[in-house]
Amino acid sequence: MSQRLQDLSIHLVVMAGGSGTRFWPKSTRLKPKQFLAFGAQSKTLLQTTLDRFDGLVEKSKSHRMIVTTEILAPAMRDLVPSNECDILAEPSARNTAPCVYWAARAIYDRDPNAILLVMPSDHHIPQLEKFQNTVRDAIHWAASHDDLVTLGVKPDRPETGYGYLKSGSSLGSGCQKVEAFVEKPNLERAKEFLASGQYFWNGGMFVWKAKTILDAFDRLMPEMKAAWDSARGQVDQCYPKMTATSIDFGVMEKSSNVVMFPLDCGWDDLGSWTSLEGLADSLGARHEAGVVTSGQVIAIDSGQNIVDVPGQFLTLLGVKDLIIVRQGDTMLIADKSRAQDIRLVVEAVKKSAPERL
Repeated sequence: MSQRLQDLSIHLVVMAGGSGTRFWPKSTRLKPKQFLAFGAQSKTLLQTTLDRFDGLVEKSKSHRMIVTTEILAPAMRDLVPSNECDILAEPSARNTAPCVYWAARAIYDRDPNAILLVMPSDHHIPQLEKFQNTVRDAIHWAASHDDLVTLGVKPDRPETGYGYLKSGSSLGSGCQKVEAFVEKPNLERAKEFLASGQYFWNGGMFVWKAKTILDAFDRLMPEMKAAWDSARGQVDQCYPKMTATSIDFGVMEKSSNVVMFPLDCGWDDLGSWTSLEGLADSLGARHEAGVVTSGQVIAIDSGQNIVDVPGQFLTLLGVKDLIIVRQGDTMLIADKSRAQDIRLVVEAVKKSAPERL
């Protein structure tokens, strides 16, 4: 029989070191996506992420942790009450493997029985009860097995922008073996994945015992422990020696003890401005102009646009399929089909007007 949730030592680790390019100019280097709120939401994505674990994880500094970068740490401290969440500030951004290793070591050193929920800070999950039920199942499995547990998002469309998990045999209690990690497919393969029912989006959400993930690091990335031990845990000294790679590539893809719980909760990673279209109703942003997340908009013979113009009055006449965003005195107007290329705009701005990033 599995242990009761309240008898387990559950710790939340939120990864929040991302940069601000895909939602520029609303997001910037000092205010990336996790600091933003969209539509009718009054709370930022980071605050909503933390709220999502109320009832699962004790709301205290000893059980909740945010890992971010030194440049973002002051803003994090302003946003999150200091008694509710510990903050680890990375001396440099080195992808998710060093982030997860540091958090796991810090927590394990004070609680060897800890179970970690390792989650991104900037996803949209409208169906909270379904999400929490799946997380509970994953916690119980991780508590009684030495497995690396991930949540595989049930796909509802042939998505080419996500990596996938190929599910294998059923292990009972809703858990499935992960047969393979699959890179982002082309559209034809994505359609095949959707039709098979065997593939799930890799949402980067993990549940495991602290000891289990540290054992995996020792086995597959021994240089992490070597760097930590040589610097006696002094992060400024050991971090530059840690391999800058993702937890997927460094550990998960090479492990034989990876399992998955299917997640069906309306999940979206808000990867670009166009991702708001599928979430307009849950964000309260549906409008005759398309999607309007802020600002007052009048649209005549216009539709299928994405508009975010806080505090502004905007009129549209005979236009469609545009992204229109204003932040302060900076404005972006782009064809919706080029949403993934906003990074090119950011690169150009970096050269000519870096103060706007």
